[in-house]
Amino acid sequence: MAPSQSEKGLFEKGFDEDLPREKLERILELFPTPEKVTDLLLQLRDADGFTDMKRGELYPEIIGGVTRLRRTIAGVYGVDTIQAHPNFSCNGCIDTFLSFIQRLELTDSRRNGLLVTTPTYFRYYHKVEALRMRMLGVADNPDHSYPKERVLQALRDERPSCFFVVTPNNPTGVPISDEDLIELLDQVPDDVYVAIDRTCANIEPEISTKALLERYPHKNVVVFHSFSKYYGMSHSRIGFSLFSNPAMASEVNRYLPFGLNLEALLTATYILITEGELRPSERILGHIRQNREIMADFLSRHGDYACTDFKSNYALLFLPERVSSRRFYEQLMKRGIFVMPGHDFPDPSDRFVRIHTGGEPRFLQQMLDLIETW
Repeated sequence: MAPSQSEKGLFEKGFDEDLPREKLERILELFPTPEKVTDLLLQLRDADGFTDMKRGELYPEIIGGVTRLRRTIAGVYGVDTIQAHPNFSCNGCIDTFLSFIQRLELTDSRRNGLLVTTPTYFRYYHKVEALRMRMLGVADNPDHSYPKERVLQALRDERPSCFFVVTPNNPTGVPISDEDLIELLDQVPDDVYVAIDRTCANIEPEISTKALLERYPHKNVVVFHSFSKYYGMSHSRIGFSLFSNPAMASEVNRYLPFGLNLEALLTATYILITEGELRPSERILGHIRQNREIMADFLSRHGDYACTDFKSNYALLFLPERVSSRRFYEQLMKRGIFVMPGHDFPDPSDRFVRIHTGGEPRFLQQMLDLIETW
């Protein structure tokens, strides 16, 4: 019996092993103690003349932090507050929205699953399986560019409940052009719910989310944003969804989590207040550009390898015919270098691995230097 998507081996053993006590203590020294945080916030309450006898602990700060971030997002993007939904990074946005879509499918038999190009982000496979929905996959073009015409045909033929546009794509790192994105949104039927996943950074210029929201108030469009890939903040688990109209946002609002991490809420609020619309940091964009140069140099000397034309945080590295993804993965793992092997993908393939291209260039260089010794 084939394993379910949730059983796929997308995590490496070792990172979850027990930490030696001295290492654990050293890490925890980096974080403020709960008492220090609480004492400071209670001092600020005292200065403002507030005493909380309602909930206790720091619940007011959590609830207030969510409301504040929501108000900040709405102000930056020029929408009603109900249209701005803070959440646990991209995954929280996906889970919340697809729970809403599942309810639609239970009450409307005409609706028929999630349409998305493949390969795509692993969470979509896992969540669709968990909710017992259908995955309506349209394969990328052979060069991993976006199959616009086949997607438009599938929208007409399949009658999906929702249509997801992941740009730049994860795992290929290839973005969709503004022209193709606008054509897709112009032609998608009004009764199809559209999610634009903008989790990953893009080194190319792209139409702003604010402009998209202003263009499509008559359609049911949601845009996912995350601080994870834009600022290297995956450990903070913070992101948000923006909706093109209040009616759709109000329906999804009931599925939102109660509260989020206070430090993440404050950091996200500060970034938006300081920078305006969420854009990738120059540090991350610089990493991607340098990693493109490093990869191009490697490929110029090793014609038996190939790589997607990534403009983002991830890429697919295609292997020589003589090397399987399993063997490649095991050889790297022996030297403490981890990649995501194609044979563990939701759509398995032994011909490639996914690599992280948004990290420091020295990491990619270390991996490629090791490969050259084989």
